[in-house]
Amino acid sequence: MARNTLLNTDTEDLKELLSNGKSYSVPAYQRDYSWKQEHWEDLWEDLCTVEANREDHYMGTIVLEIGERKQFRVIDGQQRMATLSILILACVDYLYSLAGEGVKPPENKERAALLESGYLGAKDPSSLRITPKLKLNANDDDFFQLNLAQRKPPQGGVRGLRDSERLLWGCFQFFVGKVREKFSTRKKGEEVAVFVSEIVTERLVFISVRVQDQLSAYTVFETLNARGLELTETDLLKNYLLSLADRLSKSQMEPVLRQWARITARVGIASFPEFLRHHLNSQRGYVRQKQLFKTIKKDVTALDQVFALLDWLEKDAAWFEGLNDPASQFWLDYQGAKEHVRVLNLFNVSQYTPLVLAAKDVFTTPQDMVEILRYCAVVSVRFNGVSRRSTHMLEEIYNRAAVDVRQGRASTLAAVRLALRPIYIPDEDFEADFAALGLRNRSTSGKRLRYILARLEKQLSGVDITDEGMTATVEHILPENPGEAGWEHFTSDAHERSYERVGNYSLLERGLNGQQAGNAAFAQKQAVYAKSQYRTSTDLGKFTDWTEETIAKRQAELAKVAKSIWSLTF
Repeated sequence: MARNTLLNTDTEDLKELLSNGKSYSVPAYQRDYSWKQEHWEDLWEDLCTVEANREDHYMGTIVLEIGERKQFRVIDGQQRMATLSILILACVDYLYSLAGEGVKPPENKERAALLESGYLGAKDPSSLRITPKLKLNANDDDFFQLNLAQRKPPQGGVRGLRDSERLLWGCFQFFVGKVREKFSTRKKGEEVAVFVSEIVTERLVFISVRVQDQLSAYTVFETLNARGLELTETDLLKNYLLSLADRLSKSQMEPVLRQWARITARVGIASFPEFLRHHLNSQRGYVRQKQLFKTIKKDVTALDQVFALLDWLEKDAAWFEGLNDPASQFWLDYQGAKEHVRVLNLFNVSQYTPLVLAAKDVFTTPQDMVEILRYCAVVSVRFNGVSRRSTHMLEEIYNRAAVDVRQGRASTLAAVRLALRPIYIPDEDFEADFAALGLRNRSTSGKRLRYILARLEKQLSGVDITDEGMTATVEHILPENPGEAGWEHFTSDAHERSYERVGNYSLLERGLNGQQAGNAAFAQKQAVYAKSQYRTSTDLGKFTDWTEETIAKRQAELAKVAKSIWSLTF
């Protein structure tokens, strides 16, 4: 592409954008109308400020693809253009209503007709219907032209409208109300016309970016996104992919749009870039967030590649959704997977996702996938939960493991374990890190603490117990707020260092904790602990006192137990 054909930019007001026979259409793949009352109110307030100050107001950048005979495709900016068109329609509607009330009927009808033809579109001589200068996407355009442009209420009322149609009609009703409120006192049509021609269409200023083709448009998008402007990354990726399918007919495009909707509904609009990156990292060298769009643009250049990618994404989306929801029915066929997925979510780990997305296409036995999820959970407890190492290395190793699986270098469970060895904290390091671990008994940290204590209890007692199923409370042996009697040997600094260490916690029945243990001295608490069914409490009977050194000693013992719980063999 020659550099001088990439783009042209101008600063234009709405009057310049809509003059000289220009027309605009929103491609079928673009998202539906989505502005809500907060956006309409912001625009109205901006207009009132502009009118009072007589100063231009910057409306942002719009990106247009140049077509034939002054026709443009709106790649970015349709929400603003649609809303401003609806505002002008509300002004036209008010002028016609003035004429209907007998307020200078000829003059106000003429003003309304001039505004319609100047900013909204001319009437077709055969149908006598207005053909708007702005055509919306495939979902919204019929309603925009047949109802809004004609100012006709929807048949059957608002209830039967789709979400975007309801918003379009709500926008029109909002501005009809604002225009009537603004001009009803004086009822002067000329003031309405001045408001449109001198404020709305002259004082709202856009930077118009005009490009020759779709590829140029997405080069512009990358720049706009890098500067933090309007398009989300998901919009950007969707627009590019579906622009390759844009030459399809409406009936052919609809299944593509539905498939995109299914994918984004599963993974979530906000999470889609992360999902796409995991998808790419499950099959190729590591792709960073900033490289997503360039990677897709390089790899997907034809319609058949769009179809193939969407099919693959839909398959991966089901797994991505399941990995983010341990309670999902997705795991019914993977016995034991739910617990591993729950642990991964508990420790807020997602870097393992590319490995799972790759493995599911290679390891066909459900129990093999459950075992791989167990590997990831064990690695995560060691790496993230206890040793708290930098997560940068996680992404690199999981990506490498995923590629090894795809390319056949890790086709057995033993090979997958070996691929994860660089992020498996060695026993000696893990034991030392666990011996120094502190966790608050509140919020997410409290949930992680409860999980760790339940696993320690299960290992010590041999009883099948889980943090989700047990009724035990988490007991501070050295109380968070100790009484004066029995804890004098802890200075404030020693207390601060000790009371949130894992070695200072046990599991205890709610009745024993609240009514009998509380803030009592350690010797009194031991008598209560002896009544407990939990080994983490009954084992405290072997200690003669409870000091900072005792807590450290007990935590070192628990660290040896933890080492055997969260363990992989190589």
